[in-house]
Amino acid sequence: MAESELLEKLRKEISACVKCRELAETRTQTVFGDGTIGAEVLFVGEAPGADEDRQGVPFVGKAGQLMDSAMRHAGIPRRMVFIANVLKCRPPENRDPLPDEIDNCRVFLAAQITLLKPKIICTLGRFGLQQLLKGDYKISEVHGKPIRSKDNTIYFPMYHPAAALHNGALRESILEDFKRLAALLKREGILK
Repeated sequence: MAESELLEKLRKEISACVKCRELAETRTQTVFGDGTIGAEVLFVGEAPGADEDRQGVPFVGKAGQLMDSAMRHAGIPRRMVFIANVLKCRPPENRDPLPDEIDNCRVFLAAQITLLKPKIICTLGRFGLQQLLKGDYKISEVHGKPIRSKDNTIYFPMYHPAAALHNGALRESILEDFKRLAALLKREGILK
């Protein structure tokens, strides 16, 4: 089966998931992810917000607009990335994901990573960082610094764009991290 068919099968499995009863009852729809199949860069955020829940696409609200702007500013075309979240359903009132919800969605994110085979995974915020990089990492200490895993995947921790909406002082750090990401993509031969 082709990767696109396997991803579509996974999308259907996620859309039928009811493991997290509260999320299944309150969601409008699941948010699988969005982007180019075969993209060498995967962004992993926390969970869908209200706009994402309505549209079924990650990062379409204000945080997504900031992310798109930062990517354009750094010269990273959106077509070269895939964007997903740790959770595939919106937590009510945009609360933090609960540990059991993260555990329930873990298999879905792992399957996306296996099927997409990204060379670089950008963790957006602490939930993506904690989910994908086991260890005592603090986003404030590791953002903008590539971490190479044993399987040669490069993890690139970044502040979640929503953080800048709540704390304007982080906006410059986020823009700078996207510039660092662009430089890394060039060094790795991904961005020309």
